[in-house]
Amino acid sequence: MSIEKVDAYKNEKANRKQTLAKEKSKKKRDKIIGTTLAVAFVAIIAGAIILTFVNEFKSYQESRPNYNRTEMVVPDYTGITSESSAAE
Repeated sequence: MSIEKVDAYKNEKANRKQTLAKEKSKKKRDKIIGTTLAVAFVAIIAGAIILTFVNEFKSYQESRPNYNRTEMVVPDYTGITSESSAAE
C-alpha cells in the first residue's frame, strides 16, 4: 500500500466512531421525519374523507322535509278550534 492509502486508512479508522454516530443519528432523524410525514398524510386523507361524509350528511339533511311544530299546525277551516259559546 502506498503511504497516501495508509494515511487515509488511519484517518478513516480514527474518525470511525464519529462517522458511525453521525450516520446513526441521520438514520434516526430520517426515520422520525418519515414517520411524521406518513402520519400527516394519513391524517389529511382521513380528514378529507370525514369532511366528505359530513358534507354529504348535511346536504341529505337539508334535502329532507322539515317537520317542525309550526308546519304541522292544520289551519282551522271549519272553525272547530274557535272558542265561541253556543249558549250566548
